[in-house]
Amino acid sequence: MNSPSTTRNKKSQRRSGQFLSWLNRRQAYDPRQLQMLRRAEKKAGSLSEQQLADEAAAWREKSENERDSVTARIEYGGLIASAVSRVFGFNLHDVQVQAMLSGSQGAIVEMQTGEGKTVVTGATAALMSLVSPTVHVATTNAYLAGRDLEDLAPVFEKLGIDCGILPDGNDIAATQAAYQKTITYGPGYQFGFDYLRDQVFLRENRQSRLGVQTLNAITGNDITKSLRQLPEHHTAIIDEADSVMIDEAVTPLVISGAARVDADPLAFNLAKRIAAELRLDEDFTIELPDKKIEVNDEANVLCHEKIEGVKSINLERPWRIYIRNALRAMHVLTRDVDYVVREGEVQIVDQNTGRIFADRTWQDGLHQAVEAKEGLTIKSAPPSVAQISRQRYLLMYDQLSGLTGTAASVVDEFKNIYRMKSVTIPTNLPSRRNNLAPRFFADVEAKLDAIAVEVQQRHKTGQPILIGTRTIQESIQVADKLTSVGISAVVLNGIQDEEEADIIKVAGYSGGITIATNMAGRGTDIKPDAQALAAGGLHVIGFSPNMSARIDRQLIGRAARQGQPGSSQFFISATDEIIENYAPSLGKKISGRCQSGGEARVNFAKDIAALQKTIESKQYTGRQAMMRRDVWMDMVRESIERE
Repeated sequence: MNSPSTTRNKKSQRRSGQFLSWLNRRQAYDPRQLQMLRRAEKKAGSLSEQQLADEAAAWREKSENERDSVTARIEYGGLIASAVSRVFGFNLHDVQVQAMLSGSQGAIVEMQTGEGKTVVTGATAALMSLVSPTVHVATTNAYLAGRDLEDLAPVFEKLGIDCGILPDGNDIAATQAAYQKTITYGPGYQFGFDYLRDQVFLRENRQSRLGVQTLNAITGNDITKSLRQLPEHHTAIIDEADSVMIDEAVTPLVISGAARVDADPLAFNLAKRIAAELRLDEDFTIELPDKKIEVNDEANVLCHEKIEGVKSINLERPWRIYIRNALRAMHVLTRDVDYVVREGEVQIVDQNTGRIFADRTWQDGLHQAVEAKEGLTIKSAPPSVAQISRQRYLLMYDQLSGLTGTAASVVDEFKNIYRMKSVTIPTNLPSRRNNLAPRFFADVEAKLDAIAVEVQQRHKTGQPILIGTRTIQESIQVADKLTSVGISAVVLNGIQDEEEADIIKVAGYSGGITIATNMAGRGTDIKPDAQALAAGGLHVIGFSPNMSARIDRQLIGRAARQGQPGSSQFFISATDEIIENYAPSLGKKISGRCQSGGEARVNFAKDIAALQKTIESKQYTGRQAMMRRDVWMDMVRESIERE
């Protein structure tokens, strides 16, 4: 595989460096540039549709130095603002203009939920296309890519900018056509997978016989014409940048090939039966918080003795790995938390987003161990033929930009890993959200009782309620509890698609009660109706704190958008996973201060914040280590290929 450079080209670095220096001198943005852009927007507003397109084309035809200037960004930005106004019927807010200018110069832009990131992303892409031959707009999933491009395509059309979207499936011709466009929308992972598919194709052709290569050269057959992507990676804009570039960066992009051998069900089922006989804390231990499994020597010997007479067993790896995987499947991985079973298949649940990924599998036999646990058909594990970390793939681009609602706590990681400045954009209107102090309980049962009472009281007033859970299992617990007290709720979890987005849109309607995993519907506005606003706006209940405080802020950010009323509150128990795994002493502390009703009268919010900060620091260290491993593996692969 070709090794991507971890530094951007000198021209992009110079542009970025000048802009970061400018940002360091000025806290947000230069008001004079806003005034200049507003004048340019007003001038553009007097143009006809054809004149607007002609003016935009004239700017794109200027020399590189002319296009890569403050004047060009201001004048072209005025044309973009006018196009947005013509399509949507509103003018960009000042803060949206600020976000567009910041993002176009390679910054991570933090905009609060509901501030119009979708239109800002499109405007930023249009502005970046002035100096960049191609701009990739990476969203979190295919549905959002299609929805966002459908909304923004008329703006691009008025400016004469061609645009496209990456197709579903393996249509190479359609994929190539999409990459030929100036602005290309698609799910972030697909850009990376298309790159890996091209690298596999190139590797296979490099390994072909010299005579075939010579014949291709003589006949003019260019294998690069069969590649999906263009060879250059100019510019990328990452939507939900913190999720894609930070949280999901612990999972590399992997392309799998055909399975070399069929999995032996006997090995996995036998490991399951033997592991079931082992006793926790006597034969094996589970070390928290990493949930590392260690089998003692005596138990290891016993496990090996049990297969000595089984001659027909076919092992692909050491027997101790089968036992350890079986124990992990039984004692660590939980159905409807770590995975779901759909149509006879184990599908992994992403722990950062709550989304279900049907095409992901655990490695080294763990996926097959879970299939054995659930009594399913055990499928062969396909081997990995190519992989790259998300960080290294993104660093191939000459210039990166990103938008997110929560970047403040990870500015150092954006700076150290991606060399990107983070810019916080103020809200267009002052926030009216009432963030209530969290409540603490001895156990989940007491917490569920309190949530049921809270929902009943607010539901009587007509106030809409969104209950955010970490896992599918938690969402089922909450739904069952509400049902037991005569309250019905809409439950959302798993893959975000059009149906889910349509449901989350109306979660703010008066009297609505919605239970959703934290990321369900992210990217879709919740718009309370007039009755809901009169009742206090959307109220968000957090069922348990996440490992990262950023995800908690993303959840409560669903309420009180654009200066509307709204509120939020977290309900935390001493038995929540974050406390049990990382701070059991804190759990005892909470339990010890609980009254007879199971609720503590002491606020432990500072303890939770400190705990989350510790976990985030550890996760950051893990992401750095993974990136170093990725670089090392690439060096090894290149060395082997050269030899």
